[in-house]
Amino acid sequence: MSEPSSDTSPQRMSTRNQARVNYTDMATGNAAGEKEPVFRSPTASTRGRKKRPANADISDLSTSFGNMPLPKRGRPRGGGQGGGRGGRAPIPRRATAEEGPEVETSELVAAVKSGKKITEAVDKWIGRYNEKYLVAVAEMYQFFFAICGCKGTVTPQMSATLSFKDIICRMTEDFEEESADYPLVHGGNLKKFRANLHTFIHSLIGRIKASMLFDSNLMDGFVQLLSGMADSQVRAFRHTATFCAMKISSALVDVTIELTQSKEKTVKQIEAEKVKLKNNSAGNEKYEALVAQKVQTEERAEEIRQMITYLFRSVFVHRYRDVVSDIRCICIQELGHWMDVYPEHFVDDSYLKYIGWSLFDKVGDVRLHCVRALIPLFEKTLILDKLELFVNKFKERLVSMLLDKDHDTSVETVNLMRHLYIVFPTLLTIKDTIPLYELVYASSRQLAVAAGQFLNTKVLSNPEKPGKTPNSKNVPLINDLTTFFMEGDLHEHGTYLVDALFDTNPLVKDWATMADILLSDEYEIESEKESKLIEILACSIAQSATGEPPVGRHVVKKGAPSAKETRDHIEDRSRLTEVMIPLIPRLLTKYSSDTEKINSLIGIPLHFQLDMYLSARMQPHLNELMDALDSLVEKHVDEELLKGVAELYYHVTNHSTLSSLVESHKMKLIDGIAAFIRKSQQQFDENTKLDEEEEALFVSYVKRMAAFAGYMDLRHWNLWDILVKLFSNYNLENTQRDLRERCMQMLFSQLCFDLANIRREGETPKADQVRKLKKHRDQLIKIVTDTIETSAIGVEQAWLIICDLMIIFGKCLADESKAFESLVYRPSDCLLGQINMYLSSNVFDTTYVDEMEQQERIEMMHKQRLLVAQYAKLIIHGAMPVINASELLKRYASHFQDFGDIFKNLLAKCREIAFVETGVMIVETLKTRYKEMDEAQQREPLSEQFAACHELAKRLCPAFGSDYAKNRYAVTSLHKMAIDFAFEDYDSTKDETPKNIFFLEIAQDFSSKLLQQDKTAVIRYLNKVYQNRVGSSTDSTFESFNMYLSSLTGRADDDNVSMRSGMTAVSAATSRSGATSTTRGRGRGRRPRMVDDF
Repeated sequence: MSEPSSDTSPQRMSTRNQARVNYTDMATGNAAGEKEPVFRSPTASTRGRKKRPANADISDLSTSFGNMPLPKRGRPRGGGQGGGRGGRAPIPRRATAEEGPEVETSELVAAVKSGKKITEAVDKWIGRYNEKYLVAVAEMYQFFFAICGCKGTVTPQMSATLSFKDIICRMTEDFEEESADYPLVHGGNLKKFRANLHTFIHSLIGRIKASMLFDSNLMDGFVQLLSGMADSQVRAFRHTATFCAMKISSALVDVTIELTQSKEKTVKQIEAEKVKLKNNSAGNEKYEALVAQKVQTEERAEEIRQMITYLFRSVFVHRYRDVVSDIRCICIQELGHWMDVYPEHFVDDSYLKYIGWSLFDKVGDVRLHCVRALIPLFEKTLILDKLELFVNKFKERLVSMLLDKDHDTSVETVNLMRHLYIVFPTLLTIKDTIPLYELVYASSRQLAVAAGQFLNTKVLSNPEKPGKTPNSKNVPLINDLTTFFMEGDLHEHGTYLVDALFDTNPLVKDWATMADILLSDEYEIESEKESKLIEILACSIAQSATGEPPVGRHVVKKGAPSAKETRDHIEDRSRLTEVMIPLIPRLLTKYSSDTEKINSLIGIPLHFQLDMYLSARMQPHLNELMDALDSLVEKHVDEELLKGVAELYYHVTNHSTLSSLVESHKMKLIDGIAAFIRKSQQQFDENTKLDEEEEALFVSYVKRMAAFAGYMDLRHWNLWDILVKLFSNYNLENTQRDLRERCMQMLFSQLCFDLANIRREGETPKADQVRKLKKHRDQLIKIVTDTIETSAIGVEQAWLIICDLMIIFGKCLADESKAFESLVYRPSDCLLGQINMYLSSNVFDTTYVDEMEQQERIEMMHKQRLLVAQYAKLIIHGAMPVINASELLKRYASHFQDFGDIFKNLLAKCREIAFVETGVMIVETLKTRYKEMDEAQQREPLSEQFAACHELAKRLCPAFGSDYAKNRYAVTSLHKMAIDFAFEDYDSTKDETPKNIFFLEIAQDFSSKLLQQDKTAVIRYLNKVYQNRVGSSTDSTFESFNMYLSSLTGRADDDNVSMRSGMTAVSAATSRSGATSTTRGRGRGRRPRMVDDF
């Protein structure tokens, strides 16, 4: 296979600079002989078939043009009338019914644009062609130019006397290309234009394929006109002509296929007639007719192939590398279609090389069409030997495209590699398949599913349909799946692997077989493999029950699920419940000592259809499940496991029918935990010392109770006073942190439950309940504030709780009912300062330790993001004023990589809360950053710190959006505060320049957000402040002042930059603005302005 000189930029074929010849001559070998013009007249055909005389329709010309003599070839010289381009006078037109193609062409163009009555328009044109040949041909030429958006006219005289090159030149002169918007790329009401044009061309070729297609004058003209237009420098001509030429080629390919099939049918009939001739020596007229028909079919097929070859060499070869990417897409797309429908001719190295070269195209759509063109070819077994050389040559490029930056291209490439593996299983090496395996864990679900299909083909092929009983045939495949997950070491969460296979492989839903492998002694598998299989089982059940993909995987929204999807979802959940209800207690019992496996298994019952437990057959399994949960609570103190058990208890007890069956289990379990805590508290009151074992046991019971406190109201056990005492008096160092944190969690949870209970009673709760709740609230607030002030053990938990308390007991509580007014909590300024200090010291002022492991860094970042989000919630929910957002937003630029999403959402919410306060907050943020610089940095705009402050202003500026009228109060407030700050504490007798004058250079970034009338008001206020603070007798002004003033008067950016080099006088625009504001002429009167002065 020939190849380009380089991988990324193949050279154009040498036919580019050669004179074009007729495709009949190319086939007969006369191309090297007498040279013909680049564009021939369609009447000068050199084919050996019957031709229409060149002047056969001269009567039509006389009818169309009256007695006007036929002009000479070439462009008419200018006359005395008209003022056309280059001195050329327009040809006079006669308004007759038969004249010109304009009226008829409008019918063709209208049919294509509207998509209506296309077939009727084609039939009418064929009728006109049979009656008036030259008029119909000119009409079609006019049509090709009209669909390009050209308003020029092609007359029958021009089509009969001018060469195609001259016609295209004239149309180019008449084409006023005001923009790049022409019908082929136009949207709106022409969005179906391409499909309609495709229908028109195929309908035309289909109607004339029996006779007119082989009229030399007609097809020669079409082919050469489109070839010339495809070489035009006018993009509309080139684009539209390429589209039409490629669609004509596709239609001709379809005709060729029909002729080939007709020839094969004729050959069979000839063979049948030969058999008859052996038995009958007399001649057979039918045989001779069939032979003649075969010869005619072969000649016609050969002629059409010559047309296709000519169009390919004159249009495709030059346009597949056009500068316009859509033209390249059209070429590659049609070539792929030809290869698909006529592989015997087009699946060849001479055509495949263009696909291979275009795989290196810079535009993703072109690469996408290349891959889509290749996929159907691997399904055709008769041409696989022709593809092997291509695959070997471009395999490296195809493997690299698995990670293509264009998402659709990457997905289609994965599908292509799957087809390639089916055909050439030994061609892909382990190194080639590793990227495919990794894509199973991709964030895009579409890409992951495509990679999962490859995994199904290569590793997990032909699984049995799962049922309610174990299937031994699926055991090896489940082992392979578990091995792939375990040895791949690509991701620690099986939910992404399950999601990739969920829709394409029923193996992941064979829960009975998976559970049987785990419970049976027949299959001996190692502990790590058991953990992976349990994770796959739990993830599959969760997705089958919820129908939701894992968090972090991007899914294209399809709208509401179909009826079939809903029915399948219900059936899957019913089947998994019926299969797993008897098995889950056994699994929990078997792996009760393994915390990791239990954490995966404990969530499975949350997805059951709990109504099934009511049947007599299933009810004993509910008791088994409760016993297994009680056993887990006794054995474990892991926080995640205990929360899982508590959540499961909460889930089951909330079921209206099952609650009576499990209530006794729950009460017995919590009664035992509460009794032990009371007993231990009594020992503390008696100053009884606990040994290490008793201490650890006591803390474990507190952890168990804390897990249940997050899901259940524990007021029945009255533990509030006990927990307060434990928090205050417990001083054993080894376990003090755990106990203090758990006590704060339980107190906070109980306080929330108490508040919820009071709210349920309506607008008039009992006074004693409110007083009791307020007392408990104050006790908890004192505990957490003391912890924060002293930075005692558990300060992080205390900080989170005080933030939640400020939100829950905020101003919104009083809006619900006046009875709740006494519950509203108003934190002191001291506490707010401590909250800010804790946030700064634990998030923004910390640096990662170099020796810290990656997992530790991830955990630390998670904690820091939690703190930042908690602080943002205080502002969003009104617990703190908007201006406090400056504490976060002053780090907008420096910490955007870690907290950018939180900052952006906070800024958007602040705008929704109050526009003006947001403007004030932004200027306070910039002032804070400005004050943090030392004096030398404040007076050096080129310093790194000043540039960082400038960058922060640019980042915050888009927060005001594009609706200037809506934000005008906020923006003008920002400018007023910036001006006041710039001249703050300035005394012209003591200071040479205001110390904050350079702050105006930062404020000028927001000048573009002002309306013109508001700029005038800001300029007036600026001059007023300047004269009051500096005085009018000053000989020179400040450079930063001039730059800021220039930004308000609308000067260009380069003028603003030039200010830095030496502008010292007050801008004349200042005085003009002042004069404008005091004197007004007559007219419409004063326009009311929201911002006239400050």
